[in-house]
Amino acid sequence: MTKAFSALFTLIYTFLATAGMAGGTGSWALDLPAYEGGRLCDAVYLDGSGILSDAEGPVGTESRMELIQYTTAEQYTAYCESLADSGYEAVYADATDSLLCNAFRKDGKFYYTYFTVSKNEARVIEDNNTRSFEDFGYACSDGAGVTVYQFDYPYADFGAHKDEEIYSTNGMLYLIRLADNRLIVIDGGSIRQSSDQNIDECMKLMREVTGTPEGESVNIALWYGTHGHSDHVTFFYKLLGYYHNEINLERVMFNYPSLSLIEHDERIDMYRDRLNALYPDVKYLCPHTGMRFRMGNAEIDVLYTQEDAVNARTGETPVTNANDGSLVCRISAAGRRFLVLGDINVLAQQKILEIHEKEALRCDVLQAAHHLYNAVALIYDAADADYVFCPMSEGRAAWLPGNAAARLYYSKSQMLFADNALYSIGMQPDGLTLQTGHTDCVPYDGSSMNGVH
Repeated sequence: MTKAFSALFTLIYTFLATAGMAGGTGSWALDLPAYEGGRLCDAVYLDGSGILSDAEGPVGTESRMELIQYTTAEQYTAYCESLADSGYEAVYADATDSLLCNAFRKDGKFYYTYFTVSKNEARVIEDNNTRSFEDFGYACSDGAGVTVYQFDYPYADFGAHKDEEIYSTNGMLYLIRLADNRLIVIDGGSIRQSSDQNIDECMKLMREVTGTPEGESVNIALWYGTHGHSDHVTFFYKLLGYYHNEINLERVMFNYPSLSLIEHDERIDMYRDRLNALYPDVKYLCPHTGMRFRMGNAEIDVLYTQEDAVNARTGETPVTNANDGSLVCRISAAGRRFLVLGDINVLAQQKILEIHEKEALRCDVLQAAHHLYNAVALIYDAADADYVFCPMSEGRAAWLPGNAAARLYYSKSQMLFADNALYSIGMQPDGLTLQTGHTDCVPYDGSSMNGVH
């Protein structure tokens, strides 16, 4: 239905524009040729500052995005061809039933463009922050699968662990072991999960699953940050502070919006400062919807970022909380899929379903959104997963609307709560292998976030 209405409005707008009776109030602001066709957005969108902290205000290198309504695939394709004819080097192109995506370089600058089929909208991004794109990913053996671990922090509940001064009500951390024994790390827990002993337990686990002995560095191929809340970065922030001499962090990716537009926690800026101080040469990618790249023997598809929520008429975002700006990706290996939802709520759910067909959301393993606080039932239905990782205690989840929504589609045995065990799922060509373990994690001990072992 959305696609039909969009096509109708595009047809009407094209007619009015041809008659000189339509047009946006915006003017082209990017430093590459203007888009021809459709209706230009009223204002350019100030995108985020990438790996640089913007705690003190805009840093002057923010990315910028122009949005175009009521355009067509033919107009979008013609625009990309015109860029190539104007000396912009085409460095990426991909097309699905939902998206047409392209990337260009000129004079060292990086530009990303994409067309959303269902909405007849184009986005043109002057990306001033991505440090690495063409060489961001890497490949290793296709034959083996990967193993996904849900770290088993203690969580608050309404029973024995009800003291919220020492037990967290949120937070999540996932490790994905690749075929070459590198790791993808997703997010990091809250301050109340960041006891010294828990940091040590995580480092011990990373050594165990990768087979890395003492005296050698654990290789993290990628750190993937979903959004700008402290319960998704603090634990990893402390881990790097304590163990950076034993961790080789190769790449990071996140798409945090400008603090001038959407809030984020102060520890996000502390984390970015720590990255720049401890890993000044780390490869950084600001992911945009439609990007696809290899990470070892896994493939990562970017399905949604905070940029997709921006209104294509006004250039304003309806996102008021970093949760709905979560970076949503599908991670595939050995023919299996892991869908990472971060902390999305119903606004992001709506945008995702407007962009993608349900098949794009189908997965074998699903991460429950926002610790089961948010009831994104439509995505839970579309995912049709075998298992649901739940970064929450089972006791607390029983009272949450997101849990009720998930239970419409998943049995109790399919839902794996992070306070019950260290759950791991091997995604292999012949199916999924679920295993349970345990780490000796404890409640918060009041220790510093800034110490170094």
